[in-house]
Amino acid sequence: MKKSLLAVAVLGAFIGGNAFAAEENTGYIGVKGGWSHVMGHQSRWVDTADRKTSNDFDAGLYAGYNFTNFLGIEAGYDYLGKFANKGYNDSKKLGDYYVHGAEAAIVPSYPITKDSDVFVKLGALFATVKDDAYGKNAFHTSPLVGAGTRIGLGDDFTLRLEYLYAHKFMDSASKFGYAPNLQNVNLGLEWKFGGAAPAPAPVVAPKAPETVVINETISLDAATLFDFGSSSLSANGKNRIATETQKIRENDLKDVSIRVEGHTDRIGSEAANMKLSKKRAETVVEEFIANGVDQSAISAEGYGESRPVTGTECDNIKNRKKLIECLAPDRRVEVKFSGVKQVIETK
Repeated sequence: MKKSLLAVAVLGAFIGGNAFAAEENTGYIGVKGGWSHVMGHQSRWVDTADRKTSNDFDAGLYAGYNFTNFLGIEAGYDYLGKFANKGYNDSKKLGDYYVHGAEAAIVPSYPITKDSDVFVKLGALFATVKDDAYGKNAFHTSPLVGAGTRIGLGDDFTLRLEYLYAHKFMDSASKFGYAPNLQNVNLGLEWKFGGAAPAPAPVVAPKAPETVVINETISLDAATLFDFGSSSLSANGKNRIATETQKIRENDLKDVSIRVEGHTDRIGSEAANMKLSKKRAETVVEEFIANGVDQSAISAEGYGESRPVTGTECDNIKNRKKLIECLAPDRRVEVKFSGVKQVIETK
């Protein structure tokens, strides 16, 4: 018996699962089936009786409760098998007898991994033996010991392999003429219920919105907005301002400030260019306001020819038409807007 117990314990140490085995404050119910064997010294049979059949299948139902991960209790009811004797006892020819009964035990256990454990059972078998030769039942309580392993199959199910040994499940050889021991090996499937409720997910406080300052400059080609030398917006110019107004709105800014700056090329007098750049900037501002921009948030300024972007690349061009083409980047309106945007980080 000691070798059998050791074999089961070693098996439990090397088989892994993917869920719990025993869990604190949980109940379980299960079904099991396996193989039974009756055994005993020859002195357990009267002189005129002998064993004939010693093996059969068994099945049972059981339920238990785990007080901790290391200790539980269990009770069940088993059909332990049909066996047979030959010979005579008390002038009766012996034949088949049937063994069934209830069991109750404490179940200490030890986790092998987080998913499996090994356990022992210490308790009693309340056996009922029905012998066909006598046509009646006999009852006896015998010590019951066992060992096994449990392996998780999921959140709610556990597989069990178990060995049990009951000592002298008949009280003496004088009752029916025999008093064997019983041992069996079972495979069981358990369903677990109860246990502690899952820990609530941690509450993560929402992050305060992050304040971002936006500063952008939109450079608009004057040729797109105005005819050459003119400060009146063309149809294309009005469409362009409407488009830029929508872009600014899509930024969803607070404390918006818009500054419109007009710039010309160096062709013509400095005073005329300054006047033209200022007038163009004011015309663009008026169009922004017409498109819904707050008048108090927008301003206009003209810089004439004082802030060219072409540098010296057009200095050696004498042809007026080609010079006008070369200086086109200097003729522009710059829309500089700024504001505060609140960004909520979601990660």
